[in-house]
Amino acid sequence: MRIGVASGRYATQIHRALSQRIGIEADIVPPDADAKTYDLILAVDDEIVPTGTETRRYITHHATQASEWNVVAGRYLLATATEKGTKNAVAVPLPLTTLPSVRPSETGVALLQSEQTEDLTATLTTAGHQVLDIDDPQVGIVIDSATLTSEIEPLRKAMSEEKIVIAMLSNPAATDTIHHKSDGYLVSGYDELLAAVQELTTNDFERQRIGFEARRTIATTNWSRVTRALLLNDRKGIPDLEQFSYLPARKRWKDRLGHAHKWHSAHYINGSYLEFDGQTVDVSNLSQLRKMSIAVAVGRRDPCTNDS
Repeated sequence: MRIGVASGRYATQIHRALSQRIGIEADIVPPDADAKTYDLILAVDDEIVPTGTETRRYITHHATQASEWNVVAGRYLLATATEKGTKNAVAVPLPLTTLPSVRPSETGVALLQSEQTEDLTATLTTAGHQVLDIDDPQVGIVIDSATLTSEIEPLRKAMSEEKIVIAMLSNPAATDTIHHKSDGYLVSGYDELLAAVQELTTNDFERQRIGFEARRTIATTNWSRVTRALLLNDRKGIPDLEQFSYLPARKRWKDRLGHAHKWHSAHYINGSYLEFDGQTVDVSNLSQLRKMSIAVAVGRRDPCTNDS
């Protein structure tokens, strides 16, 4: 099988991952290459590709215009992939590789670009915090103040460098990646944001711990997983996450989706049904063992008790 990789961002990483797979010959190709000599063309976002053969794309940006959204860099992009007409789109986190930090995480603060940058800079300065350029070596705390979907790449890049990202709960790109107070911070407003900055700048242990966990979160990803997903064709047997009668598949996919999946926060009520945001799933006819599995999946230790 011969595959062309569109020249551009991450072309080298994708080409290297493909070259490690048995039976695949891969080349990095310019837009004017003869596409007919390739079985498949892989590209990232809106990169221009040779025409004449099937193209599959890895989407890392929510504003990408291409119609092929075969593999996306976050679960929050799956709905858009469906709207684009992609059947059975796959979510694989964006891999980023940086060298391990050789010194403790710093206390400097930097902002990712958003419409609130100017006001937030003034607020932070008034509170006694120095706002620096994001590439300044003194930066150890990065604020993504976007209230809607932001770019996932700079967010994950900061995490890979052991910088602590503070982002808004209303930003799906952030909530899809960050576990609050585990590998970053998720806040609801400026008051919580300032409190988080104050805690991180004064608590050296917490800053080092979260910085380490942030880099470890990104380190668990790799380009082999991305290319494997791009090579999949006509995926079959994807479990419906809301069908609790398929408990083994439900548990397996819940483990992958983790905190980002809505039913993770459901209420298990009287051993009869699950409730979340006005939706209910009747589980009264399931066996006790299956009810126990559901209870564990949504965070309850014992479905026979009323406490959580």
